Amino acid sequence: MLRFVIIGIVLQLAMVVAGHFFESVLNLSGILGTAIPFVLGIWYGFTRRPGYGRGAWGGFVIGIVGAFIGVIVAIVMKDQTWILLTFAPLSSGVTGTLGGLLGEFTARTAGTPTGSDATG
Repeated sequence: MLRFVIIGIVLQLAMVVAGHFFESVLNLSGILGTAIPFVLGIWYGFTRRPGYGRGAWGGFVIGIVGAFIGVIVAIVMKDQTWILLTFAPLSSGVTGTLGGLLGEFTARTAGTPTGSDATG
């Protein structure tokens, strides 16, 4: 899961930095900030096949960690306010959870191998 958390942090930081310089990216940061953990959650659930509970938890952690760090950086860069810290990481955690569940479900219906036998 650590690899997915690191990828999430890198993507969130890339979005924050791009949003600092391009207003169009800043205006989409809410959508992008929740889409990143959703996609990573799907990837995690599909490739790691941790089971529904662990897939949901993994997606949540992937989402909340990246968003928390991204929001802190956006606040330091004065692109966002502190109030965003109250709900953005949680909403990213929820979309990561949904992604993890969807990835696990998709992997099961596609018949991919489980756990350490899976690729990724």
